Order: sequence, then C-alpha cells, then structure tokens
Amino acid sequence: MTTSAPGIRRRALLGTGLLGLLTACGSGTAGSADGRTARTVLGPDPDLPVRARARAATAALAGAYDAALLAHPDLGGRLRPLRAQLAVQLTAFGAATATPTPSATAVPSATAPPVPPAAPSSAAAMLLGLGTAELGTAAARTADLAAASPALARQLASAAANGAQHAMLLRGSVPAGPAPAGPPAGAPLPAPALAALQAALAAEDAAVYAYGVVGAELGGARRTAATAAYQAHRARRGALQQWIAATGAVPVAAAPAYQLPAAVTGTASAVRLAGLVEDRTCAVYANAVQATAGALRGGMAAALRQAALDTLAWRGAGSAFPGIADG
Repeated sequence: MTTSAPGIRRRALLGTGLLGLLTACGSGTAGSADGRTARTVLGPDPDLPVRARARAATAALAGAYDAALLAHPDLGGRLRPLRAQLAVQLTAFGAATATPTPSATAVPSATAPPVPPAAPSSAAAMLLGLGTAELGTAAARTADLAAASPALARQLASAAANGAQHAMLLRGSVPAGPAPAGPPAGAPLPAPALAALQAALAAEDAAVYAYGVVGAELGGARRTAATAAYQAHRARRGALQQWIAATGAVPVAAAPAYQLPAAVTGTASAVRLAGLVEDRTCAVYANAVQATAGALRGGMAAALRQAALDTLAWRGAGSAFPGIADG
C-alpha cells in the first residue's frame, strides 16, 4: 500500500482539473516576454531608463559568460544554455543584437551590479564569480520593480527569477529570498490586484493538492523535497488568505478536489507533475507582479523566484523568463 508523505493527505481525483486551474490562473494579458506590447505609450516612455539598465546589466552578464567560455571551453556544455537564455533576455529588453558591445554596457546605473570583465583563471572561481554576478543583477532588477510599469515589472521579476536559477546552477545554493510583506490591514486593493491574489490563492490550493499526490509516489530525498514543497505552498496559501482577508475581501475557497492532467503512477510521473505545478505557479505569480504595486509587488516577485527555483529543482533546467513565454 502506498502511503503519503508526512503531513500530506491524498484526496479523490474529482472536480476541477488541476492543470486547467493552473493554466487559467497563469494566463495573462501580455503575450510575450517583451512587456512593451501590453500598453500604449503616449509621449516619452517612463520605462526607458529602467529598460536601459536591464539591457546594460544583461549585456554585461553575457559578456562575462563569453569571457568565461573563451577561458574554459571545457565548460561549454554547462555555460552555453545559460548564455543562450541571456540572449533571449537581451532581445526582449530591446537590444538590436544579442552580442554585447561596449556601448550596450555603458548605461550608468546606481543599481546595476559590477560584473567581472574577464574570467578568473580557476574554473571554480569563474563559476563562483558568474553566480555572484547573477545574484547581483537579479537584486538590481528587483530593486527596479517599483520604478517599472506593470508590464515591465512582470518582465523584470521573471528575469530576476531566472538569475536565481542561474546562480543555483553555478554555485549550488542561493540565499533565501526576502520575507514578503502583505498589504496594510483594512486597506482595500484595486480590483486587478485583488483578482491576482485570489488567482494565486487558487493556484496554491491546487499545488497543495498536487503535492499530496506527488509525495505519495516518491521516496528518499525526493519525498523529503516534496514534503518541503507541500509545506511551502501551504505557508504561501495561508499568507494569501491573510492578505486577502486584511483587505476586507473573502478568500476564494479551494475546490473539493482536482482532476490531474495525467495519471501519477510512480517516480517519473510524480516528478513531471511537480515540475508542471511549479512552472504554472511561476505564471500565476508573474501575472500577480504585473497586477500589484509596492510591497505587495515585491512579495509576488519573491514567490515567483521561489517557484522558479522549485521548477529548476524538479526539471533540472530553467528558462529565460520563468512564467512568461520567451517570445
């Protein structure tokens, strides 16, 4: 008899489809990673300095990868996929070419982190330096969220989450993200922000259910990881319920049960389901970044970052813009 992971209860597969719910929650108005398509600008674009900083930081990172690949061609299999994702970001941020140039990296910024101009002689030191640069760039993108338009903020938060994925692959660990802050008690939210929080809550309900099934099919370290993910989704669900209630709204109730997208009959299918759940959770939180502002936007970006790291943990690979179509 199969037993569930500690603290996980398995329910009958009835009612709302899990994949459909996460797909619905993850659908957004912006059709691609380039957030400029989501709005019409009349007059000077206030996003220009933010976008220029993002483009310059991405180009600098790409240049550091190029230098590392020249110095350590034996690491090409490890570094080229990450460099390719930076090329996608560079195009999305508006560069005419994915090849960094001196003019592309010359935009001054108080938040753009320094990137090593050349690769260290030691491969280990080079990987550590690239990982540190990725974390610094991700922090700079996060710092720019408040100054960005909703669509560009979505793009920046997703790119920052990808930076965390890269740092994890390069360093083997990343610092914990900031603890998200909720809205002030009794402060009503704009309708789009409230709808985004409710969608995130619905997605977390679905994720909690899915990990109940996933944990029942895994053992050893993977079972431990599934249990940790289950507890993390429960914690985020609880925080969302509190945030929504604090605004005077009623948190959406979980469905009685969920229909899984495919049968989960062993380790391989359980791992696939976990990766799918985290990937769709990324999309939900990317949309929530776009729909919110201030501290709440930062909290949604932190949740996106964690979902992106969890996607990487289950799938072994990340994407240029977690939660957003790349092009």
